[in-house]
Amino acid sequence: MDTKSNSFEDRVARIKKRSAENTHKSPMPRTESIWQRLGYPAAFMGAFLLGVFAVFLSRLIQYQSVGIPVPGKVGTQDFVSLGLAGGACIMVMLFLKGKLREFAGALTVGALVTTFSFHNFVWKYPVFFELVYGEDWVEFVKDTTEPSSLNLFGTILPFG
Repeated sequence: MDTKSNSFEDRVARIKKRSAENTHKSPMPRTESIWQRLGYPAAFMGAFLLGVFAVFLSRLIQYQSVGIPVPGKVGTQDFVSLGLAGGACIMVMLFLKGKLREFAGALTVGALVTTFSFHNFVWKYPVFFELVYGEDWVEFVKDTTEPSSLNLFGTILPFG
């Protein structure tokens, strides 16, 4: 009976020894800096701003290549903007190789919001847009839209 209790005590001692060795070998808990923790939400903002930039750039390309849209075809520039922003979204998804699709969603939201409210920026900052697009384009936007509204394919929906 003495050997059984001795062997049991030996096993308990070996288990405690291995446990102590393993705790010393285990990696220290990962400490992240505040910048690493803010990286993920900042990536959403970056994707959203990429969507905004895609619409801004598509409107600039349209204006430089075709000029001011024909009044009856104003909604066409919205479709082109959404198409180009969709292309940017596909490029982001290909770049991420299917991972983190939520960033593509943030890009899409940025493109949609900008497409339908782009004219509000023109009303608020006309001097900037005159420098980038030209006075004739700014006048066209002001003639076909209202400030503080949504422009859904040529239909103006005022806020409030």
